[in-house]
Amino acid sequence: MSTQAGADRQELTLSCGFELAISRSATQLSCQRFSQHKGLTHCATHKLVSKNNVITSNCESLLGSKEIKMTNCASNLHIQKNAILCKTYGVWKGGVTQAASSRHGPRMPIKLKTCREQIVTKGKSARMAGLERRFVSTGLLVLLVLLGFHQISSAPALSCGRQKLVPRMAGGINANRGEWPWQVSLQYRGQHICGGSLISNEWILTAAHCFFEVGTPINPADWKVVLGRLKLTGRETRGLESNVSTIIPHENYTHFEKGKDIALARLTKPVNYNRDISPVCLPKSNHRFAFGTQCWLSGWGDVATNVSLPNPMALQEIGMDLMTVDTCNCIYSNLRNRRIVNPALPGMVCAMTPDRQRGPCKGDSGGPLVCLENGYWFQAGIMSFSMGCGQFYGPTFLTETKSYASWIQQHVNGGTFANQIRPLPNTTDSYMCKGCGVLKKNMTGRGPWPWYVNLQYQGEHVCGGTLIAEDRILTAAQCFIGRQEAEGWEVLLGEQQENEKQKWQENRTLQSIEVHGAYIEAKEGYDIAIARLSRPVTFSDSIRAICAPYAKHQFPLGSTCWTRGRSIEPDASWQRGKGKLSPPGGVEVKLLGPKACNCAYNKTSEHGEEIPITSEMLCATPYKWTMRCEAGVGDPLVCNHNGVWFLAGISSFGKGCGTVIRPGVYTSVRAYDEWIMQNAWSAYYAVPKPPLPTASDEDTCLI
Repeated sequence: MSTQAGADRQELTLSCGFELAISRSATQLSCQRFSQHKGLTHCATHKLVSKNNVITSNCESLLGSKEIKMTNCASNLHIQKNAILCKTYGVWKGGVTQAASSRHGPRMPIKLKTCREQIVTKGKSARMAGLERRFVSTGLLVLLVLLGFHQISSAPALSCGRQKLVPRMAGGINANRGEWPWQVSLQYRGQHICGGSLISNEWILTAAHCFFEVGTPINPADWKVVLGRLKLTGRETRGLESNVSTIIPHENYTHFEKGKDIALARLTKPVNYNRDISPVCLPKSNHRFAFGTQCWLSGWGDVATNVSLPNPMALQEIGMDLMTVDTCNCIYSNLRNRRIVNPALPGMVCAMTPDRQRGPCKGDSGGPLVCLENGYWFQAGIMSFSMGCGQFYGPTFLTETKSYASWIQQHVNGGTFANQIRPLPNTTDSYMCKGCGVLKKNMTGRGPWPWYVNLQYQGEHVCGGTLIAEDRILTAAQCFIGRQEAEGWEVLLGEQQENEKQKWQENRTLQSIEVHGAYIEAKEGYDIAIARLSRPVTFSDSIRAICAPYAKHQFPLGSTCWTRGRSIEPDASWQRGKGKLSPPGGVEVKLLGPKACNCAYNKTSEHGEEIPITSEMLCATPYKWTMRCEAGVGDPLVCNHNGVWFLAGISSFGKGCGTVIRPGVYTSVRAYDEWIMQNAWSAYYAVPKPPLPTASDEDTCLI
């Protein structure tokens, strides 16, 4: 539906739950301003015209940006641009309005939401607040009320959670005036400590730990609140400062990691609302947020460890995906730098940026995480703690606001609690934690593997590699010798096999390459490197990280693992060193430790050269005496434990993936656990369950 012909046309897209059928020949509808005063008062009638299946109108003022005072209304009410009254001829039939007779011509269905759904007006979002219908002598009168500061519906107009601007996609960028009018700065003796949110004209909601970590007993006289201000330093004149009369931390709070990290601060006197200062909506205990959708966090926190936000300290905003406690703990359990088990507790909620590259820092604590619903912003969480500055590779942990609705109501009279305008169904975000090292059900060790990548330089295949995070590849150091600059490299991901041909779903360039500093040549060890992708990938069934092993991880020697390669089955040409070459994929091998490998590898050396196989190396041989296989440098050696795949090694040297009497040699990944952690904080890890037995490495030869 569009209004006004020509260059200034604005468009409405209606996405709806029942159908309003309008005949193509029904050329006139009415569109009116209205207010409610002793029933329904119609105002400022405009005509709507149907042409070529598009509803157009001359109601320019209806969608204008200015407030219009309707002097012809009995109530003389000021109404913002957000009310439409539309009338068509028809009869109500089972939730569908249909043309009254065939003389109107073929029906043109227009889908409309059954109350409180989205209407988009030229890039700006508004919401329906309600639907009323009135029967008149000629047919059905349908009222569509766009949610504004005034509305006619069963749900009352809300005085909270409104902003003047729509937020931008961002990651730690400056906010604009009017975006977050509920955001406040909590300051201790003039210094910014935490964020908070305005929830009434005299109460601030924040985190309890803000008041306990300054090192002095809680004294309201030491604190002040800055409201309505974007910049904390410089010549910012907007906004106001208020002293604090009362501070109420949760009575059962002891430490932020144990939950109940919530507190209230009361201003010495109420504030007046304006464009820069207005409250956020608080959810009631039965409120359902849509997990997996984007919400927003704002604050004046540090930009890095011990690096304050530079002057003029402009308010920052970042979009983060909301997630449940279970998903949060699932993601956290795969992180290398985890400190506690299942840190997300009942009464908490989590959020994380999709690329895991950004997040909150010191000074952002206490700030609100807000989610948009039907034109209103509800506070889903209170920023509590995260992984730390510069290590934004895991979830951010927040106090779940709705879990403390009754606690807030006990202390706050007149808080901005609001009913959910359109209750949401229970949602799941389990897809956000696919876990590392997991294959979809119909996949086997033979692949294709979702973690395998093809490293190409100037269009030519050079090495294989393994995806260990959304943005990190683990491979061999020798791949980059002489070409260590990121320029010229390309990574292919998401391998698929079609008619024995390889196809790839995605490609990335490289941002940086990190080769182990001790690497000289493969036979001396340290053959390991990490490549960072130019931008992260999104995990799916065909693109996913493998689990990296901790240093204490024990791979049972002698057990079955898999390497990337092409097996060569014997045939009539086997004796001539040839055979049937299989498609690329997983090849089953037997794992050897350095002692057994040392004996076998050097005893069969073709040149009498003895190469020491160190504890930082692993070896593997094919299971069949009659089989050998081809493998590429950098290809992964992977082992399965109770359905989870771990990266045991990186193909380094030897004859492909080896023969029974001549093992292939791999860099042992667990031996470089600390180095990987230093260069790939985002890597996924897992602990085998149950724990694996200590590996045995008999000093015996295979021949």
